[in-house]
Amino acid sequence: MKKVILGIMLVLSFSIFIACAGGDSEKPASAQTEAATVNDIDVGAFKKLKEEKPGIIVDVRTPSEVASGIVEGAVVIDIYGDDFKGEISKLDKTIPIYVYCKSGGRSSNASKQLLDLGYTQVYNVMGGMTSWKAKGYPTVAVK
Repeated sequence: MKKVILGIMLVLSFSIFIACAGGDSEKPASAQTEAATVNDIDVGAFKKLKEEKPGIIVDVRTPSEVASGIVEGAVVIDIYGDDFKGEISKLDKTIPIYVYCKSGGRSSNASKQLLDLGYTQVYNVMGGMTSWKAKGYPTVAVK
């Protein structure tokens, strides 16, 4: 029995050694961080976060959709616009970006494009304007 336990301990020790030694030691610690990901949040979390952690709110809906109102402070950049990628690439990369659409599909797509452009604090508002209005949260007219 002692030999079995000793064998198991030896295998575990070897596994831990391999796992620890398996890292890429040539990269600096800052380069070993995880890749940025889109943070999917519901409208309640968005409402709270936009107040606690101010950033840029991006409405990616079409002009006919935004005519019914937007979240206060939102920048409208139509995902179907001719220069969508050019417009979103002008946004500040050092602050959070909150993206919403009508229900969450286009904002998910736009959020992934932001990641591709090097943004690291990207929040996709799931449920979009449909959920925002269903909760009774306020909208403002487009200026």
